[in-house]
Amino acid sequence: MKWQPITISEQEYNLDHLHPFEYNLTVPAQGHKPERKYRLNVIFSLHCFTRGQKDEEVIPAEYKYSDTRETRIFDIERYNLSIKLPDIVRSLSDMKCYHDRHNNFYVVELIDELGHITYYSIFFKLSKAGKKKGLNLFVSSAYARDEMPYAKNLKPIRFRIMVHNVHTGQKTRPAR
Repeated sequence: MKWQPITISEQEYNLDHLHPFEYNLTVPAQGHKPERKYRLNVIFSLHCFTRGQKDEEVIPAEYKYSDTRETRIFDIERYNLSIKLPDIVRSLSDMKCYHDRHNNFYVVELIDELGHITYYSIFFKLSKAGKKKGLNLFVSSAYARDEMPYAKNLKPIRFRIMVHNVHTGQKTRPAR
């Protein structure tokens, strides 16, 4: 899905950074394990830059953004954070990921210029893309929170282990 720009109050917000892309993840050799390479096909949902409508909220038409399934509200905070998403995705190799009830997710701790900490929750799914086509990494949503969600009582799993498990058909379960 290639996202079209949106114009609000004569300000255009370009969404090219959220177009699908591929990248190769290389896991270096370690001990008796050889180097491994994986191709990841990255796709972003409109939930990375939009939000749902609140009860009785009136939304100007210029803020509405639709895909083939739904219409949501363009959110400037989510949009600004989404600019970092492609670089974050490319750097997931050694990152710790957590599970929720529906998807895998990863939390990035962001520190602003005033030293305030925000947690950027990036929800994603990994799946096989088919023979010799690598893996799909679908980022279903991404948004900021004031505290770390869900993962307080769960042990993390490294992203590269998740990739290997999906690639080899093994289950990736949350550790408790």
